[in-house]
Amino acid sequence: MRLWEKNREASIPVKRLEPDELLEGDQVCFLGHNTVWLRVGGQTFIFDPILGPISGLMRRTIPAPISAEELPSPDLILVSHAHRDHLDRPTLKRIARGSALVLPLKAGRYLRGNGFVELDWLSETRVKEARVMALPLQHWSQRGLFDHNTSLWTGYLVEVGGLRVFFGGDTGYFPGFKEIGEEFGPFDLAFLPCGAYKPRRLLAPFHMSPEEAVQAGIELKARLLIPIHWGAYFLGDEPFEDPPQRFEKEARNRRVSARVLYPGEILRL
Repeated sequence: MRLWEKNREASIPVKRLEPDELLEGDQVCFLGHNTVWLRVGGQTFIFDPILGPISGLMRRTIPAPISAEELPSPDLILVSHAHRDHLDRPTLKRIARGSALVLPLKAGRYLRGNGFVELDWLSETRVKEARVMALPLQHWSQRGLFDHNTSLWTGYLVEVGGLRVFFGGDTGYFPGFKEIGEEFGPFDLAFLPCGAYKPRRLLAPFHMSPEEAVQAGIELKARLLIPIHWGAYFLGDEPFEDPPQRFEKEARNRRVSARVLYPGEILRL
């Protein structure tokens, strides 16, 4: 039975998913925060999977639409950088049952004993029918006290089944979006981070505001913009509902095509 739940702490609707729903046709499903499920041409992908608390300490403010144990095993897992809300070892351990895993350069140091491919910016790999390229972003990477920027952070271009997808990982707004759009665009879909952006005096270099995210999507020449990096954890000072609402409003004002997906919501492609 498909249920929409309201969490008492955050007025964000969450749709409970059954595993079979994620294997029905070509689709995008937003699972909260930066976790995106993509299925194209029978091949399945998940980006930045985290379905529990961050490092076992910061719990989700809304439930995950599906547990890691229930999630179908994806063909390919893509991780944007080593921050604990993006490279989540407990979730990876539960879902990486024979999946290919793509990481930024030197991020494999945090996954001892796991098989993976590391990509430098503008390098690429192929997994079955999919082409995956790492793209430069403006961010940083760290997990402990002494590993600041010892591994790379990245966005991804994924080409599969005639679809060209941009995944924005975690990034501040920077001139590189225009360059990426000119070199690799247009994109059919662009997943753009737009949460945890306040206070701006601290976070502007590393996290886009919703308005900046829409501008980035325009510069990427993306046909459909989808906001991510919101909807699971309180990581910024902005109201919890602001990122998707401001993103949608800015896209409407700029007359660009955008779709807000709430956690567990599926967009058929």
